[in-house]
Amino acid sequence: MVAVGDRVKLVSSGVSVFEVLAIEGETATVESVDKDAPGCYPFPTRVTELVPAQED
Repeated sequence: MVAVGDRVKLVSSGVSVFEVLAIEGETATVESVDKDAPGCYPFPTRVTELVPAQED
């Protein structure tokens, strides 16, 4: 289960990490935790596709 504030990846083999900003039904709004990343902006994605990011 994903919650607001969690850090996630969009796919299990992904490198980029995102923070969940909001969840509405089946849709989560996420934004890159790397604020210097090109095109860093909030965007919607399906909750079922998100993978918890491992803490290093």
